[in-house]
Amino acid sequence: MFLSLYFVNTVIPLSTTELLIINKGLKFIPPCQSRFFSREPMKTIIDQEYNRLYDENCKNLTDYTFSTKDTRAIEYFTEIKNLLEQLYTKPLPTKLKRHAKYIYKMIKSMQRKLQKANIAVGQTDKSKLFFFIDAQEYEEKVKNYMNKTNAYQEITSGICPLADNLHLVILLLDHLLERKDITNEQYKKMYPNLKKLELAHIYFNLKVHKPDISVRPIVASINAPARQISSFLDQLLTPIYNYVTKDITFINSIDLIRKLKEYEQKGYLTSTTLLVIFDVTDLYTMIPRDGAIAALRRFCQKYSANGKIGNLKVETIIKLACVVLDTNTFAYKDKYYRQIKGGAMGSPFTMALANIYMLEWEQKLLQHQNRHHEIYGRYIDDVFMTTNLTKEEILEQLNETIKTDPNIKITITINQALEYLDATVENNNGQLKTTIYHKTAWEPHILPYESDHPRHMHANIIYTMLVRAARICSTVEHFDMERLSAEMILLVNGYPPKFIQQHMKNFFIQHNAMNVWSELDKEAYEQLHNTLLYKPTRRELKSNIQTSGTLNPDRNNYEHKDQIYLHYTFENGPLLDFKKEYRQIWEKYYVYPGSRLKNTRLILGTILNRTLQSLLIHKKPKRNMLKQMQATT
Repeated sequence: MFLSLYFVNTVIPLSTTELLIINKGLKFIPPCQSRFFSREPMKTIIDQEYNRLYDENCKNLTDYTFSTKDTRAIEYFTEIKNLLEQLYTKPLPTKLKRHAKYIYKMIKSMQRKLQKANIAVGQTDKSKLFFFIDAQEYEEKVKNYMNKTNAYQEITSGICPLADNLHLVILLLDHLLERKDITNEQYKKMYPNLKKLELAHIYFNLKVHKPDISVRPIVASINAPARQISSFLDQLLTPIYNYVTKDITFINSIDLIRKLKEYEQKGYLTSTTLLVIFDVTDLYTMIPRDGAIAALRRFCQKYSANGKIGNLKVETIIKLACVVLDTNTFAYKDKYYRQIKGGAMGSPFTMALANIYMLEWEQKLLQHQNRHHEIYGRYIDDVFMTTNLTKEEILEQLNETIKTDPNIKITITINQALEYLDATVENNNGQLKTTIYHKTAWEPHILPYESDHPRHMHANIIYTMLVRAARICSTVEHFDMERLSAEMILLVNGYPPKFIQQHMKNFFIQHNAMNVWSELDKEAYEQLHNTLLYKPTRRELKSNIQTSGTLNPDRNNYEHKDQIYLHYTFENGPLLDFKKEYRQIWEKYYVYPGSRLKNTRLILGTILNRTLQSLLIHKKPKRNMLKQMQATT
């Protein structure tokens, strides 16, 4: 059974053994890539790894006022270089070498076969699967999407718009700096990175969870001229938006369940209460440009202080927003396009702009829900509501809202049991029941045990699965079913039974809930459920920092002066010893009595090798399509 593949009316020219490797999933990392996959000689690989470690070390040592040129530093760096040379050139264990070589040959074979075949390979939307589809059919779906949304216009001159985009961005930034509308620091922050500059490109993920298997556009614009401006506007406006909408925004399904529990406790959940969800169709490409800019201006004016947000005038923000939209161009296949409606999905500012536009649209619906003590919350383009009206009455209310803006089209579902995000929510005769919703688009795939990841990442997967189940499942019986399901998924993905049992046991010990595991104790589970449900997630902690009672967008990153970070490339084989041996070198030279680093914690982070996704899926057009500097003016 192939868990990580989705075929669309096509037969792919791969053997069963090759398909089994693809079945390991998008995030699978083949082992020992420095020995087989790299085109660079080993000396170059070692030098690149050493140079990065050297640069990071120099920054850390300088921060703590250590010399990077004295005898201590020279000996320290020499030992690091010797360690890398020793580990990178040490022979691989025979079994690992045979396995890594086999995987390498299979992947190379697949790359050749897929290149020859007329088959498009990509990632399914909102899931972790490869898709394989006849290239002609795939292009037909892309063409249909472009025609339906009318959001893209081909640049018929065939000239790469990169130079013009760069000119517009620099012209605006120079103008704003000259007028002192932005500071020197802001100018530098928004200025394009000329060394990495390239035009954006677009690719399309397949929505296999939709009946018509349509596509979702993703614009990769990380090195585009206006990318820094887009990121700047996102960092400026998103904290304000999050603060303003903190009561009507769902960060995740856990946030929803908390609100539903409160709703139930207040007595609003009755045997006839209906649950409503609707999603906005093609939100990012359907919002009109002029309407979005007008909504942004009103939002900024409403939440400004003396006509400014931070030190920026509202009109300065509008000018920056316009240049992001004006330079929204990209390459696809061998053509150039301009997006003329909405914003690019993949650009940081696009979500902020879409959210601000939607906030105006949903105001009347929000007021209606508040008057009736009902829930209203949105996660990007997915809305969840409760109602004690009849189905006909709430549909009438929704239809009235739809009429206010012809650009917003929604798909509505009303019932007493619905799936929202990753939770199934049920009104069971006036009692709230919640369980995990397993999306058929990607279950039961997780990161395979044999993937070339640090082992603690596999352990974290088990912990995360149990935390998610304990947070979402309202009964111990549902939780136990999820635990059993998790065990099966882990076994299918190659996790050893002893590893699974050990880390599951660790979870229950850590949360003082062994009798939940052994006896399905309902009271103990209720305590576990409530403890974890109301414990903030990482995403919530990050959001809380942004919404902690202030509209001031100026914030500084907190630096942990008792911690320093270094990063190394993780790889199985001899390199597994790097972390331990590196620490010994570090302690030998810099952790001594009286050292300023004696009480500083060294954190060694990992850089991972290429995934199966990056080895088999090619989204980028040719380099010359993205790098040409051809001015049209």
